[in-house]
Amino acid sequence: MHIRVERDAFVDALGPVQSVVEMKKALPILSHVLLDADQEGLSLFGTDLDVGLRRQVVAEVIKPGAVTVSAKKLYEVAKELPSAMIEFEADPDFQVAISCQRSNFRMKGLSREEFPSLPNLRGGDEVVLEAKLFRDLLRKTLFAVSSDQTRYALTGVLLQAQTNSLNAVATDGHRLALVRMARPETSGTAVIDALIPKKAMVEAVKIARDEIGEVRLWLSENQIILQQATTTLVARLIDGQFPNYDQVVPSFTPNQINLSKDVLYGALRRTSAIMGERTTPTEFDFQAGRLLISCVNMDLGEAHEEVEITYAGEGLKIGFNARYILDFLSAVDSESITLHLTDPLSPAVFRATGDDGYSCVIMPMRI
Repeated sequence: MHIRVERDAFVDALGPVQSVVEMKKALPILSHVLLDADQEGLSLFGTDLDVGLRRQVVAEVIKPGAVTVSAKKLYEVAKELPSAMIEFEADPDFQVAISCQRSNFRMKGLSREEFPSLPNLRGGDEVVLEAKLFRDLLRKTLFAVSSDQTRYALTGVLLQAQTNSLNAVATDGHRLALVRMARPETSGTAVIDALIPKKAMVEAVKIARDEIGEVRLWLSENQIILQQATTTLVARLIDGQFPNYDQVVPSFTPNQINLSKDVLYGALRRTSAIMGERTTPTEFDFQAGRLLISCVNMDLGEAHEEVEITYAGEGLKIGFNARYILDFLSAVDSESITLHLTDPLSPAVFRATGDDGYSCVIMPMRI
């Protein structure tokens, strides 16, 4: 293999690819990135066997070929090179010579034969979404994904593209984030019901961060494939039964309270500062026209703040994990939110005011 490629384009492509590779070196080859040059240019591919990412780069291919090298070290080297043309040349023993202006390196590589192969990327029926829409679906649900590996079915985002609807949902057992919307008419013909691991969706957010163009998704056996422009993401689906989320969202709540998103966010940030690392409940004391927010840390002290609200019902005290509410507020686009409450022990529903399409259900804490 012998190629020349612009340093800036190469680093931009290698950055997201190296972020998915396996660094623990259970299999040494998984810490590598595959450089594959052919008549179409250069492609970079990295994987940890559960998530794989391929980026294509425009390059001058002098001699086609492929080799794998350490993803992390190659990225560290490439970032330090000047903004100029980089030349890569691999010999039959997979030694890779790298030169850029006056800088020269030699890295040990491995054969592509040892590297996992990409699945069949030929798509059939697809789901086609605007990049911004896809990114918003993930931004509004990812924070609720569980990090508890013993609850495997909760460690991903459930994406459902039905004939007339598009849903995304995530839960960790204490909170649930749900986006429901009508399926766009231009979204293709595929029907998808896929439980996608969090790592893959975090990378997908990066792919769609420019919020332009389209994202295409389709299924291939037990994997989902996501493609935008020159980037292809492949993820093994989670094999587990996701909870029936319709049973979690209360159908009726007698108390509805409107308040400013920014005011509540600021109040929670300030009062939560006293809590430190402890996961103690923040007390919400709802009274006519006002909300009293209180945090108590037995070792450090306490914090209180009053917030103006639209509420004329009876007094109601509920405890919440403030971090859960802050995560929801960070994902909401509107200026005001509505809390739907039943009693101190029942799940509460947080929504953007006037928008039933996005809900965050949060279980209360005993106070």
